[in-house]
Amino acid sequence: MDVRVLRYFLAVCEEKNFTKAAQKLHIAQPSLSTQIKDLENELGVDLFIRNHRKLALTEEGYFLKDRAQEIVALTDNTTSSLESRKVVSGTLAIGAGQTLAMRHIMKIIDHILCAHPDVQIRIIDANADDVEARVNNGTLDFGVVMGERPLDDFNTLVLPEKNQFVAIFNKNLSLEKKKTVTPADLSNYPIISSNQTLVSDKFKNWWGNNDVKNPVNCNLSFNSSLLAEQGHMVQLTYAGLLDKGLDNNLVARPLEPEIFDPNIVIWKKNIKLSNLENLFLNELKKSLKGEHHEAGIN
Repeated sequence: MDVRVLRYFLAVCEEKNFTKAAQKLHIAQPSLSTQIKDLENELGVDLFIRNHRKLALTEEGYFLKDRAQEIVALTDNTTSSLESRKVVSGTLAIGAGQTLAMRHIMKIIDHILCAHPDVQIRIIDANADDVEARVNNGTLDFGVVMGERPLDDFNTLVLPEKNQFVAIFNKNLSLEKKKTVTPADLSNYPIISSNQTLVSDKFKNWWGNNDVKNPVNCNLSFNSSLLAEQGHMVQLTYAGLLDKGLDNNLVARPLEPEIFDPNIVIWKKNIKLSNLENLFLNELKKSLKGEHHEAGIN
């Protein structure tokens, strides 16, 4: 498969229309249609369901879309790294879940962008399982993962900030009167938690013998809070992630016993880092040693 054709395919996926995609790509519509048809013939599958209104992806099309995004991102990252061997430029791709510890990372990124305005930053929101997979396959340069995880396949740096789990729920629930929330307090409420397997394992010990239902798993804390706002379920997430716009309806209470997750920066072992990646890593290491660079980054 030609990477150029994969870019064409992704443009059609985005526009859901050959004419609009061709205009975006600055190529003739018949040529684009032929390229996509040749790709389907090469793969032996139909990628789109075609009708007179708009295109829809087939199951095979969705599968290729995910893979094509990874291949194109890896190609772009590799090209950027090769082009930036002598100067600090290119694109830095970082994946992370939602946590206030990202302030540490964002401060470094802000300094880099101020000193090197040609640099591009891609922040990918994903849970730790997905971040690990993407760092491993090269579509992310660095990742920030939460929790005690087996990370022997990666280089790691532990951030000083820790994530404390809290329960978030509608103010009308009787739980609102409590200063802390125990497993027994939650035994009568359906739970919303993270999609990460290790989070579920962590809470298995915390629940003890209490019978708990966990019908909803979700990556994004804000979306989970919207469900908790309805007044029937309790969300378990990190402290500090309750959106201010939901303060009138929701409250957060710390768990008892307390549960914490570490924040760990990971990157792939045994690879040559670009100048930009080295800059980010060196500044991160300096910040962890307590060194401050108010004059900027050179």
